[in-house]
Amino acid sequence: MPNDKRPVIYDENLNFFRNLILQARLVWLLMRDPRVPVWIKALPIGSLVYLFSPLDFLPDSIPLLTQLDDIAVLLIGFRLFIDLCPIEAVEEHMQTLTGRGPDWEVGEQASPKKAPPSDSEPTVVDGDYTEPPENPKP
Repeated sequence: MPNDKRPVIYDENLNFFRNLILQARLVWLLMRDPRVPVWIKALPIGSLVYLFSPLDFLPDSIPLLTQLDDIAVLLIGFRLFIDLCPIEAVEEHMQTLTGRGPDWEVGEQASPKKAPPSDSEPTVVDGDYTEPPENPKP
């Protein structure tokens, strides 16, 4: 979608499992954020409840597929939760997690504050510098 303004939560420089951990940490931060409505917070909780519930979409007779539907429900629940959260909250927490700040721009610089004229001499702090003593190794 070219007009989608949602933040990207997938980093191409990371592998699948690191992105999964990044997404789980983002869900954790968003769950604790007061800007996210309570009804939206029910999505990841519901997907976790499904993970531990005895009810499954696929019967337990198929060994590998039963775990795959649990993982799919969990991933879809987390992704839907992130998509429904407020964009500002998701962007803020993604910046926190990835360590990338927003692209700052300086609109207008303020003029530097001028020191008030004073007739007295400037304050000088005088001190001595000494090397700390070397600790002998035991």
